[in-house]
Amino acid sequence: MASNSSRGNYYKKRSKEYYESLGYTVQITEFMCATAIKGRCFYRKIDIFGSDGIAMNGKELIFWNSKAVTGDRRYVSDAIREGTAEFDKYPFPSDAKLQLVIWEPRKDPVIHNVIPSGPVGGDK
Repeated sequence: MASNSSRGNYYKKRSKEYYESLGYTVQITEFMCATAIKGRCFYRKIDIFGSDGIAMNGKELIFWNSKAVTGDRRYVSDAIREGTAEFDKYPFPSDAKLQLVIWEPRKDPVIHNVIPSGPVGGDK
């Protein structure tokens, strides 16, 4: 079985290719951060603005986060709840789109538009 990290990288790559096939210019917005604890180095991935990538085409700007789910519908709703909570941490402009790209095994992606409940446009 693939690790969570390799599965996430695979679906992040597929999400990037999906948006590029729709005519968007796409940039991955995730980076690795090293932390030293007791002489050992640990790495973790950090999403910029809670998104795996940014897609734009001159008309719209989309912050997207890819989620891989296995199992029944409950896991899909958990992924949506988790992704929405991550987007709610940041003050996105009102005209930016926030999307979760839900990947289930051997299926096409399901795009879920997120409506932020957090601060919008910098208002707090």
